[in-house]
Amino acid sequence: MDFRHNLRALHTFETVSRHLSVAAAAEELGVTQSAVSHQLRLLGEIVGERLIQKHGRGIALTDAGRDLARRLQPAFAEIDRSLAEAIGGTRDRVRLAICSSFAQAWLVPRLQSFYQAHPDIDLQILMYAQDPELSDASGDAFVTTLPRDRGYHAQLLWPENLVPVVASSVAARKKGFRYITTELQPGKIGSDWQAYARYAGRADLLPLDCRWLFASHYVIALEMVRRDLGAALVPDFLAQPELDAGQLALLDPAKLPTHEDYHLCIKESRRTEPALDALIRWFRLELGKSQRCAQKETLKLVQP
Repeated sequence: MDFRHNLRALHTFETVSRHLSVAAAAEELGVTQSAVSHQLRLLGEIVGERLIQKHGRGIALTDAGRDLARRLQPAFAEIDRSLAEAIGGTRDRVRLAICSSFAQAWLVPRLQSFYQAHPDIDLQILMYAQDPELSDASGDAFVTTLPRDRGYHAQLLWPENLVPVVASSVAARKKGFRYITTELQPGKIGSDWQAYARYAGRADLLPLDCRWLFASHYVIALEMVRRDLGAALVPDFLAQPELDAGQLALLDPAKLPTHEDYHLCIKESRRTEPALDALIRWFRLELGKSQRCAQKETLKLVQP
């Protein structure tokens, strides 16, 4: 297969593989849907494999399609990056994919120091709901709880420990309240609170009627707590500012480790790129500050 002669077909397929939509790919490429379909048929004939198949009302990649997409997406991402560097002057772009809770509670409060230290880096923060596939096509750096991909450097950022919190106004009433769970799968509903009750030896921290309020993400659960709707288990770093301000109260001081700790993941082959190296060094600097603050708080607690 001559790559140069079939670049359009490859580019079209790569775009479709990201969107899993012919219409969305056509919009990005600025062509008609029939033109996209034509290029897909052409590429299928060239490689001698079926790359895309119907899936319900949409489309899905075949095994051969997924294999080709894994190779093409980082290649085209590198082309885009090279073009941006060639025409964009001295500014660098870093796409940081990060989950909502860590972005809101840990990253954003510290961003000003990054902007001040690295004014020539455009840091693009991409929030995701589920841990993404580590790929140049979806990001340059990732904060994830699943740092297991080969070829990626993973630096531990913060351990995830859950604490039980309730609005201070609700705690002051000393009356029964509802419990919010982030475990929504059948058979696992409320298992977060059950695990905490076992860990802390607090069987009383379970609803007697097994009725729950539900939230898919910690940030939603915390907002429900703020609205006096009930108690929730959330990461300690997410609740700490409002605990310090007296707006939230702990139901118990124990911290339940989830073993889903946050890591900064960057492809090994790209670690020496100046912008990514700057991001790594900034994270390490901020982690050092956070750890020193945590040590001071611990000393306050143990001093008479």
